[in-house]
Amino acid sequence: MYRTTAPAVRSGAPASTLGLARVVRAAGVPDRRLDDEFSLRHFTDLTAGHDVALRPDLLTGGTTFTALTRALHARLEPLDAVPLAIIAHATPDLDCRLAASTYLSEALPNSPLSFSVSDVGTCAPFAAIRLARDYAARHGYRRALVVIADQATLPYDVADRPAGDAGVALLLEAGATPLSLVHRAGVAERDLPAALASALDSLIPDGSPVEVVAGAGIDPDLVRHRGAVRTARAGYPCTALWDGLADSLGRVVLVDHDPVTGDLGVASVGAS
Repeated sequence: MYRTTAPAVRSGAPASTLGLARVVRAAGVPDRRLDDEFSLRHFTDLTAGHDVALRPDLLTGGTTFTALTRALHARLEPLDAVPLAIIAHATPDLDCRLAASTYLSEALPNSPLSFSVSDVGTCAPFAAIRLARDYAARHGYRRALVVIADQATLPYDVADRPAGDAGVALLLEAGATPLSLVHRAGVAERDLPAALASALDSLIPDGSPVEVVAGAGIDPDLVRHRGAVRTARAGYPCTALWDGLADSLGRVVLVDHDPVTGDLGVASVGAS
């Protein structure tokens, strides 16, 4: 058993200055069949507990978070020591016998602290970045890695099945492209317009026209701010907002809200 304690930033400790140094993305390449005896038993037990019908026809192949993470790691090489690595996801991993965090703890130099963040829906990347910066503030880390992963092989019927498998890696470093963040929990739909306006005002205090990219949980009409507003591609709950950063780290604001968890995430990339 391994336990990851909360970052518990000390009162008066300086805020983390980790910025965004590099962004890479990877598409899913099926690497795993799940029609073996163990997997069938596992998914049968899992779905029975929730009165959901198993779909064995969907278990013929898919992409694990480990495979996505391995591909992203290869695109980042050569990579110096990273003391912290976090995997952020909304959908479950394909195979419970594998863990991307374990892969990173072995593949990266000096066996960094590595764990996953989920159960905050589409705002998992915002939570992961916030945690990375909190750990950096407490321990003086100058680098951290956040891996964002989506996978679509869910062997049961769901209302919003992801469109495919995708991964994005964010390399955070001190002194890199500025990254400001607001992550709030428990924001109900009725409170979303005011909470979103407050978050945007805090990250863009001068009101300058900045491109805003809205996730699936944000109605573009709610973005009351000067500048273009576009919607992230549909079907990729965690990676859609972030994969465009692999092409440019220019000034942009990313925003999403998960209606189930109530999490609101807003990130400003680039100097104001």
